[in-house]
Amino acid sequence: MKKIVSVVMVLCMTLALAACGGKEQTVTYRSEQEQSGLKMVDTMTLDAKGDKVVKITEVIEMDMTGFDEATQEQMNAAYDALAEQYAAVEGVECTGTAGSGTYTISITIDATGDAVETLAEQQLLQIEGNGNKLSLKATGEALESGGYSKVE
Repeated sequence: MKKIVSVVMVLCMTLALAACGGKEQTVTYRSEQEQSGLKMVDTMTLDAKGDKVVKITEVIEMDMTGFDEATQEQMNAAYDALAEQYAAVEGVECTGTAGSGTYTISITIDATGDAVETLAEQQLLQIEGNGNKLSLKATGEALESGGYSKVE
């Protein structure tokens, strides 16, 4: 009887641990683009538990050296305003940093709350499906179809 109870308890504990989530994983995607003289490298890292994305970290590096100084200042002001829009959303941390002919935006999104849905409503983030349950697999497929490459 003790052996049966022990086996049942072990099975229950194993099932409980399996139900508490899945494998934690991190996947990074990268895209390099040039449009009208603006060179951009976008690196997106997805942290997931099982297939559910729990955190999105994105770093967008822009090379504006192909533009004159006045245009770079205008672009910096526009990117500063964009960074402020992201940072105003609860669950999002965002900084914009201007350099000599460059601008870098760093964004961290807590994907477990309402931040993803809010960003999608404000058209700051493009998603398909439910923003509260982003699928790692579906998000990766969408990024790859959008020109991103998986970083190994």
